[in-house]
Amino acid sequence: MQRIPILRIGRHLLVTIQVDLEDQTALALQDDLSAKISATGATGVLIDISALEIVDSFIGRMLANISAIARVLDATTVVVGMQPAVAIT
Repeated sequence: MQRIPILRIGRHLLVTIQVDLEDQTALALQDDLSAKISATGATGVLIDISALEIVDSFIGRMLANISAIARVLDATTVVVGMQPAVAIT
């Protein structure tokens, strides 16, 4: 299982997903990101999904969960880079 790197830029966190997101990796990202938000007091999270070819229902739900967890921790989440083909499906 690969870990997705989480970069801190000021009071914000940047997550760039460069690999196909498997279920276990997505769950690990959720845990890692919530811990990082809590530890750093980040106020914003930017998740770049431009490299993803497929966003299935599980990955979509995990992105929604990550956003909800971040909101509880007082951080705003923005998902960017969705490819048109992914958005259509």
